[in-house]
Amino acid sequence: MEYMSTGSDSKEEIDFLLTDLNMSKVIDIMENLEDIAVYEDSLITMCEEADQNDERAESLLFCEREVSFMSSVKYGTVEDLLAFANQVSNTAKQFKGCRQQESGILLNMITPKNGRYQIDSDVLLFPWKLTYRNIGCDFIPRGAFGKVYLAQDRETKKRMACKLVPVDQFKPSDVEIQACFRHENIAELYGAILWDETIHLFMEAGEGGSVMEKLESCGPMREFEIIWVTKHILKGLDFLHSKRIIHHDIKPSNIVFMSTKAVLVDFGLSVQMTEDVYYPKDLRGTEIYMSPEVILCRGHTTKADIYSMGATIIHMQTGIPPWVNRYPRSAYPSYLYIIHKQAPPLEDIAEDCSTSMRGLLEAALERNPNHRLSAADLLKHEALHPPPEEQPRCQSLDSALFERKRLLARKDLQLPENITDSSLCNGSMEESDLLKRQRSLYIDLGALAGYFNIVRGPPALEYD
Repeated sequence: MEYMSTGSDSKEEIDFLLTDLNMSKVIDIMENLEDIAVYEDSLITMCEEADQNDERAESLLFCEREVSFMSSVKYGTVEDLLAFANQVSNTAKQFKGCRQQESGILLNMITPKNGRYQIDSDVLLFPWKLTYRNIGCDFIPRGAFGKVYLAQDRETKKRMACKLVPVDQFKPSDVEIQACFRHENIAELYGAILWDETIHLFMEAGEGGSVMEKLESCGPMREFEIIWVTKHILKGLDFLHSKRIIHHDIKPSNIVFMSTKAVLVDFGLSVQMTEDVYYPKDLRGTEIYMSPEVILCRGHTTKADIYSMGATIIHMQTGIPPWVNRYPRSAYPSYLYIIHKQAPPLEDIAEDCSTSMRGLLEAALERNPNHRLSAADLLKHEALHPPPEEQPRCQSLDSALFERKRLLARKDLQLPENITDSSLCNGSMEESDLLKRQRSLYIDLGALAGYFNIVRGPPALEYD
């Protein structure tokens, strides 16, 4: 073979080759090769069938794996929940019409029965507008692609928030961050269940409502309330940023009050960076709280959340988002150009803002993200650590509830205004704007909501 591979055309070499070559042997060899070729063809056919069988086996295993996730509701791990989310996202177009049985993965707090967890029989869903009294019709929390309901497990009486997302708009990122990263200032995810064509995400409920609801019902927040909220949210952001996660949508409606803490919700726009700078393909977030570098779409980091937090603090101070007071929405439907050219909105800071809080806002709203303080640095800022004598004392829960009952009783009886009662606070019997602003943080944000505003069972007839 080595001799032949030289490709020599010398006549002597060819003659030498023909002399030693026996053509009859060559013919015999070719006949044997034809038999071998037939045999090999059958082998190839058999191998193809074997490969097809292997593929069928793999597909059957995949189908069985799908059935295990898509046929019932059961407890699972975080990995199971993410696998379920991926399956739902990849096969969203197949969910047309009503499904015979719900399916999903639960992490905790919810107890399925024989693989079932049904609406009305196992869990009750209430629109948020039915869980609050006298707060208007505009306080229904909404996610990016779905409504949020108050859910209550009928057996354990556990209250939860339930976000409804259409299956064709559901993304695995809607559950990934909350499932993989646990922190006291991040709303805990309890599980995801597919009913018909809607994904139901069950998570920790903020029975005190959101910051937006508080602002619209009670007006601007006092500075010590803002300090309390800011501390909790910065702790959550510090944790997320340490994991290289950008929330991308920090705003009042995504900050929810528990009885003893504030938590972040809605991680549908969140991303986990794989490099030092995140280069987005589109805008992410709510434009009025966006940082200038996010609007430019030339790359940004976790510092974008810090700017959004500064804009949220201004909203809490004034009751109005930044820019809106100077540039009304009616005349400026988009604020992207204004933010790009004029940020930061320091002129929108409240007039009664303390010097230390103004310093914190200037640090959070720094236009250059490289000079902007991180969440860990802001947590050490003097504005978030006022001296004890400047911190107002909260009312006790018992006295506040007693006062509230007496006010409601007097209003029902329609007693004359000249009749006074020493057990009542001085001033007007009706809740004025000043009285609303003077209510304590603890009462206003959690405890009072738990006693008066949140429904304890099915809606009464008055809500029909």
